[in-house]
Amino acid sequence: MRFFDLPVALLGLLAFPPPTEATHTSNWAVLVSTSRFWFNYRHIANTLSLYRTVKRLGIPDSQIILMLPDDMACNPRNTFSGSVFNDKSRLLDLYDDKGEEGQKVEGMGGIEVDYRGNEVTVESFIRLLTDRWPASHPTSKRLMTDDRSNILIYMTGHGGDSFLKFQDSEEISSFDLADALEQMYEKQRYHEMLFMIDTCQANTMYTEFYSPGIVATGSSAKDQSSYSHHADQDVGVAVIDRWTYFNLEFLETRLNSTSSDVRLGELFDHYTFERVHSDAGMRYDLFPGGEEAARNRRVLDFFGNVQGVDVEAGAQGGDAGDWKADLEALQRIVDRQRAEMNVSENAVNSNEGDAEETLVTSKHVASERVAAVDMSGNGGEGWLKKVVGAGSLALLGGAWIIGTALSKDGAIT
Repeated sequence: MRFFDLPVALLGLLAFPPPTEATHTSNWAVLVSTSRFWFNYRHIANTLSLYRTVKRLGIPDSQIILMLPDDMACNPRNTFSGSVFNDKSRLLDLYDDKGEEGQKVEGMGGIEVDYRGNEVTVESFIRLLTDRWPASHPTSKRLMTDDRSNILIYMTGHGGDSFLKFQDSEEISSFDLADALEQMYEKQRYHEMLFMIDTCQANTMYTEFYSPGIVATGSSAKDQSSYSHHADQDVGVAVIDRWTYFNLEFLETRLNSTSSDVRLGELFDHYTFERVHSDAGMRYDLFPGGEEAARNRRVLDFFGNVQGVDVEAGAQGGDAGDWKADLEALQRIVDRQRAEMNVSENAVNSNEGDAEETLVTSKHVASERVAAVDMSGNGGEGWLKKVVGAGSLALLGGAWIIGTALSKDGAIT
């Protein structure tokens, strides 16, 4: 009967939920290269380098959207066919599945390109962000995020003041990008976002943002160029850009595991002019809590993978009237069940009283029957003794006859 004490205790807990800090429950990455042709080899290498890093830190391919407008690994000019490198040492093949065992370099485990070649357009990029696709569009090529998802957006290519070129044929402006992100916010498609861009005058691409929850950073200020880091003489072109190179240097040396407690502020402080050769920029004002809160965010909140539990009642609050009505309904159910159990208990008690009376009567009848049996047994005690005596005589006589027969057989033999 103590069963109903548990729901009562549960009601008390639900009525006063413990305070919880809102957090995200999934991580997604959108990695975009916007340049084709062989001399833009470094832009493909930039994107594949970030792709390898987020995979290493736990974001699965199912939550990475990779957009590559050209296939440098299979380009006829590529001396190292089927390979793409981001360093002149060529220790790490960004296309390799297994890596180099002798060098202890971890391989990519294969790459999954979601948009390639002519699929990489301004239209497809905006549709990806806003999720404005026809019903037939594959789920694997969609950004399936919600209001509990943290998103990393990385873009690289050629750009200018408030625009970024796509494949030398079209461009996206900072206004287009800002409006797309606002649609994402209105449709509750992200929790927090880190926007990163490596291009000339990169910082002008996020000046028009007006949606909350976004931290933005770029490689160069207005009227500044972004530079490549170094070239590979055998490949014949630059293999990586400076800003992306030092991002990778930080991520590969400071984030050794998925439990690393490294903050965004430390990453941003790594973008010195001596390293990047331009004025890298950051924007914090759209982020709740401003610069302090943004710089204190863990790098893995955007570059790693989170397996969280979303407790909607505690994390989101909800409407007070709704959960109070639910509690009242649950209380009514408990009261009704208690009333039914009380009726059942009364019926059981009544039945137990009748059963006790029946049991007393049965015991009285049974005792009378036992007494009658005992009386009949005492009266027939003499006959029982006679039967036992006759049986004993019969056994002795049989034994004597068998012994006589065996002795005669022995004499004849």
